[in-house]
Amino acid sequence: MTIWPEVRPRGPSPAAGPGSSTSGVRGPSPHDLHIDLTGPPVRLKVSGDIDRTTRRLWKEALGGLVTQGDDMHIDLAGLTFVDVRGTWLLTQAARGLPRGKKVFLHHAPYCLRSVLALIGPDSSPIEVET
Repeated sequence: MTIWPEVRPRGPSPAAGPGSSTSGVRGPSPHDLHIDLTGPPVRLKVSGDIDRTTRRLWKEALGGLVTQGDDMHIDLAGLTFVDVRGTWLLTQAARGLPRGKKVFLHHAPYCLRSVLALIGPDSSPIEVET
């Protein structure tokens, strides 16, 4: 299953004057967020960017895994960027898991590992596998 965000252009929109052939629709860019549900075990495969434009999709995907109540496995090999708020959402989801369950991050990029290190190891049940 693939979850696709709304397609929204980044940056200022080009001025469309009379006779413009621009339709305003674009295909996915490598920076959009793509989340695939794979398994077993149930796991998310994430690629692209987690930022203010894709954060809602990230939150919904994490919430779906939390409601299952099992360990969460997230493959982040294709993640190119995650902002601090996206990292915070991950820690909140981990705190929402039943006692004894954990989030396992596979191939976490440096930007995520560094923010998690600043937050500290006791803040949530997250294990980073490199």
